[in-house]
Order: sequence, then structure tokens, then C-alpha cells
Amino acid sequence: MRSDAGAAEEGQPVSLRVQAAVYGVGLFVTSIFHIGSVIIPLYVYTMNPSPLLFGLTFSAAHILPFLFSIHAGALMDRFGARRVMFACTLASAILPLLYPMAPAVWALIVLQMFLGLAESMGWIGAQTMIGQYMHGKTVYAGRLSFVIRIGQLAGPPLAGVTWDLTGAWGSFILMSVWCLGGFFCALLLPPLSAAARGAAPTNAHLKSGKLRALLPRWSDYATAFSLLSAPAVVIIVVLGAMMHVGNAVQSSFYVAWLKDMGIAGTAIGLLSPAGAVGAAVFSLLTAPLTRYVSGFWITLFSLWAGVLFVCVTPLMGSYLALQIAMFLRSGMNGLAQPLVITLVLRGAGRSNQGKAIGLRGTANRVASILAPLAMGAIAEAVGLEASFYVVGGLVSLGMIAIAVYLIRRPDVARSGEE
Repeated sequence: MRSDAGAAEEGQPVSLRVQAAVYGVGLFVTSIFHIGSVIIPLYVYTMNPSPLLFGLTFSAAHILPFLFSIHAGALMDRFGARRVMFACTLASAILPLLYPMAPAVWALIVLQMFLGLAESMGWIGAQTMIGQYMHGKTVYAGRLSFVIRIGQLAGPPLAGVTWDLTGAWGSFILMSVWCLGGFFCALLLPPLSAAARGAAPTNAHLKSGKLRALLPRWSDYATAFSLLSAPAVVIIVVLGAMMHVGNAVQSSFYVAWLKDMGIAGTAIGLLSPAGAVGAAVFSLLTAPLTRYVSGFWITLFSLWAGVLFVCVTPLMGSYLALQIAMFLRSGMNGLAQPLVITLVLRGAGRSNQGKAIGLRGTANRVASILAPLAMGAIAEAVGLEASFYVVGGLVSLGMIAIAVYLIRRPDVARSGEE
């Protein structure tokens, strides 16, 4: 019996069962963030922490993903994304149940570290599955990007209602049950042989002991960073990090600016659905566009536009203008996201797809940590309003440099064609 039954051959359509399973995994694992962004701050607030501890609680979620994203990707190359997903989705379902039992904020910080790692591994796994089961095709990555917006739309309102009706325990139980959806979706996937993943036979890794096979290896990190010797991988990793620069600004100083302008919290919250709809709609346009334009050019200009739509926020004179800008900004991110996934998979080769996604995840965490700090320093120097324009200008300089490189290296630009 073939261990990779159900997986499509190169060039053949992927079965609906496999597609549904991969999209389902992506939906449930990415929704952890959106549900948690409502429940966890509300719960932390009940413990009356200092502002420093309050901020540290949420920064903690980035610590382990920063250190172990490459290792998580290496495990998926070694054992297959399906097997690793069983572990991280189960962890994602168990950890929320421990939050209401946390005796103090320090315990929440520890829980945040491990939940952040489980959530990050889940998203790395969903992206790696596009390579392992779907041959890195942009059309499937676009559908994944579309489906995960369902969680962005449904998760926060559902979490808010559950909190109001049942309090902390009911909310964290909801989060736990939701996370189990990713586990059951992973069960629907057929196992893939090591040969089908382009990896060495798994048993060879297990001869030295199962525990040792699970531990981080310097060689995995060295292999991941060696992928940066390929110009195509460097460019897409940098472009993907630029997306997170915009996300970091939107989740920090963007909200502060809106509050200073007197916009109510409910109105700010209602900007998110506009963004989710924009990302969902535009993500379905990615694959058709790649028939006419190189994926690198689509990614560059869409992410550039996405950052600029955040950085012109002070120029938005009405709430309707903010809604339109949010729709377009998230739409540009949605257009680019499938290509950010597939281009890095394509540049890494079949045996290093998990490591490449992990490398991208590490760069994203760096951008998420440094962007708010840098903008804070700029805001102190030139003021909050001007800081939006300065960040937009700095990002534009980086994008222009990448564009000049692609013009001078048409062979790299062509490598982004389907």
C-alpha cells in the first residue's frame, strides 16, 4: 500500500479531500490568534498587571517562534507536516485550558510563550503542506489565503459574545474546542512517504533515538540560512517581512492614532471585517494574475501599496476613507500572501520546504518586534503623524532597491513565473 496515497502527481489536480483538509488546518490554526486577541487581553486585564507586564505578556508570544521557527520547519521536512501538526494542534487545544488556572501574570507569560510557538508551528505547517501535498501551486495557496479569512471574520465576534455570556472559562473552552478542528483536519490528510516529501527516510533519523530526532540541530539552521544564497529566496523573505512591518504598525500606532482622533473602540473594531473581506477577495485573483505578470513584481508592488495604505492614515479625512483604505491594504496583502508562500517554497527545493517557511517565519518575527520599536523611536523624534510618513518613505526606499535589482536581474524576476 502506498504511504502517499491521495497526494496528486506533479501537474495533476489535488483531490478535494486533501484540499479541504489543508485549508481546514490553516483556518483553525490561524484563528487562534484572532480569538486570542479578544479573550487573552480581557483575561490579563482582570489580573491588574502593570503596563510593562501587560505588554510583556503579549511580546512573550513571539519569543519561542523567533528561536524555533526554523527548527519547526526542519521537523516538518524530517517527519512530514501532517505528523508535526498532530502535536502542535493538540498543544494548541490543551494550553488555553490552563489560562484560567494561572495563579499570576508570570504564569500567563509562560503560557503565552508556548501557545505562540504552537500557533506559529501550525501556520508553518499549513504553508508547508502547500508544498508537500500541492506542489507549491499558487492557486492552492490563494485558496488557503481566502479560507483563513473566515476565522478572521468569525473568530473575534464569537469570542466576544462567549466572554460576555460565560466569562473566562467558557471563552478558553471555546478556544480549545476550536483548536481541535485543526487536529481533525490533519487526520483527513493521507500520510506521505519520505520520498514524496523529498526527504531522507524517517527511520534513518529514528535509529539514534526518537528524542534526539526531535531536538534542534545546528545543521538544520545552517541549511536554512544557506538558502539565502539564492537571490529569489532572499527577496521573497525580505518582501514577506515588509508585510509584517505594515501589520506591526497597524496593530500598534495605527490604533493609537485612531484613538487620538476620537474614533470609538467599536468603530475601530469594525475596520477588521473590511480588511478580511478585502484579503479574501484579492487572494483569489493572485493565480490568474501570474499568467501575465511575474510573481515577484506582483508581490513587490502589492506589498508596497499595502504598507503605504497604512502610512497615509493621517491623511484619511473620514471613517469611510479609513474603511476603504483598510479594504485595499488587506486586499494587497491578500494578493501577495499566496505568492510569498509559493515563491519561497519553489526557491527552497522539495527537501527544504519546511526550513524555508521557518526561515521566513523567523524574519517575520524580527520585523514584528523591531518595527514598533523603530516607529516608536521615530515618533519620539518627529511626532506620531510624521512617523507614519517616515516609515512609508523608508519602506519605499527598500522596495525601490528591490525593483532595481529585479530590473537588472531579469532571470530572477522570471523565476517567479508559473
